[in-house]
Amino acid sequence: MIRFEKIDENTKNLEEIKQLYQDAFPFEERVPFYIMVLVGNDRGVEFLSIYDDDIWLGFIHTLVGDELSYIFYFAIENSLRQSGYGSRILKEYKKMHPRLSLAIEPIEESDNIRQRKRRLEFYKNNGFEILDTKVVEMGVEFELMGAKGMEIKESDYKKLVKKFFDSFSQKKVLSVKEMRDADRYTIENFIDSKELMYRAGEAIFYVGDWNIGDKVLIVAGSGNNAGDGYVVADLLNIEEIDVEILLIKDKFSEDGKYYFDICRQKGIKYSILDEHMDYKILLDKFNSYDYILDCIYGTGFIGEVKEPVYSLIKAINDSQASVVSADINSGMNGDTGESNICVDSDLTVSIGFLKKGLITSEASKHIGELVNMDIGIIIEMDKNQAE
Repeated sequence: MIRFEKIDENTKNLEEIKQLYQDAFPFEERVPFYIMVLVGNDRGVEFLSIYDDDIWLGFIHTLVGDELSYIFYFAIENSLRQSGYGSRILKEYKKMHPRLSLAIEPIEESDNIRQRKRRLEFYKNNGFEILDTKVVEMGVEFELMGAKGMEIKESDYKKLVKKFFDSFSQKKVLSVKEMRDADRYTIENFIDSKELMYRAGEAIFYVGDWNIGDKVLIVAGSGNNAGDGYVVADLLNIEEIDVEILLIKDKFSEDGKYYFDICRQKGIKYSILDEHMDYKILLDKFNSYDYILDCIYGTGFIGEVKEPVYSLIKAINDSQASVVSADINSGMNGDTGESNICVDSDLTVSIGFLKKGLITSEASKHIGELVNMDIGIIIEMDKNQAE
């Protein structure tokens, strides 16, 4: 008998679900898995593991609205494909969601046309048809499918998707001390520090616009901010995107060292900054990259940036590379937004909660786009979030 169970952090085969998710969908179509779990079965989302009695079959992830339910991800365990389970699952699931829709890649001009044709035929055999509406998800164009005779307003679809993506971002603004206290409280009570660092790196990786063929340089300091960068480096390497690490010093936080060692074991190239390297040499080096990820200083930085980092930041700012700052622009005061020099970013990915300094008029001079990503950090007064 087909049954569905909600997926959360206590789901017994969570790692299997994560692996299937990563195997079934290319990285440009995936949101970070921790977000899938974090907002699963909340905020208009169903994230369900699927079973036939005790046999695990796969998972389904659906955005649920008043007028429409939309399958965002659906995957069957590899060994059980072509066994008829897909049709049985959809039959049961449509009883729960009569106005069920999904998106499918256009067949024309695709390099996996046979796979797409099989997928299209599968859904047609299960009562779906291609509708008139085309949509763009994660930068990829899809055609909507729904039950025969079904009409979908584009506004209903956009409302569902916007609600889901808006749920990634926390709207609260914290001081540096409040953010540090929230980190500590979360680590002491809910999430291991290495897992939290991984989530931060995964969030930055997800938001970045890098692609195969790009060259990415991670510029890393010695704190936990650098650790986020090492996670990004590992994820870029997994997706076969050319990545290198430039260390300001041969010094690491405990969790940062854990992820740096993973990068080193996988053969990711790294070097240590030559303190005598002048601005022009740094500029020439940085101009050879498509992206620079700034992980030099975190929100705890205070005071003035001094050499050799001053020249390094100046070279980053003057380079032709697109610049992404992890959590905060290095050199910027997290409470005031002030600096004697800071990284000028095309994109800053704030982690957990926005910091007061990031939304000041002074900070806005140095930030092209500001995005905040929720990674499950909990403020102590908000204990009900964890329940």
